Amino acid sequence: MHPSEIHVEQILGRRVHDAENRVVGRLEELCVEVVDGEYVVTEFLIGPEAVLERIGGFLIQLPLFNLIRVHRRDHRVPWKLMDFADPHTPRIRVRRDELPRP
Repeated sequence: MHPSEIHVEQILGRRVHDAENRVVGRLEELCVEVVDGEYVVTEFLIGPEAVLERIGGFLIQLPLFNLIRVHRRDHRVPWKLMDFADPHTPRIRVRRDELPRP
């Protein structure tokens, strides 16, 4: 395994901490794109609502979900903001409140 490679099973479900060591949530999903014929992780989904995307993202597109107003607590974290120096304790390089919201 290349030193910069991480197996997905090592990081899914792990708690992610921010730059101030506060828990942001659990890493629940990866967003992948094909770039020059290779699969590349572009961002990570962290938080409880991200689980819905993993088990059935199509559900949130149903009309019923438009009627339900929920305060989303998930985060989409770009690859460049993640720190996997220790895959068992992933971190983001900024404070939780500096992350973009969906």
